[in-house]
Amino acid sequence: MEDYIISVNKIEELQTIRDVQALEMILERARRTIIGGAAVVLVRERSGGQPEKFETFTDEEEFRRYRERVLRYL
Repeated sequence: MEDYIISVNKIEELQTIRDVQALEMILERARRTIIGGAAVVLVRERSGGQPEKFETFTDEEEFRRYRERVLRYL
């Protein structure tokens, strides 16, 4: 299974417009990726369009904590 790449910019955009359903879909796919043995990689798109690796999750528990932070105020 391939690593799953999540754009932090997209997560922030979805948080801003409070699209909980879209966030849940992204986060559930990421959780399934970790269960399948691959990693979830967070990247931030810089102004030039260059992706910069932000954080990597390989453990379901640490990803669960990230998920809680994402959904905390929604």
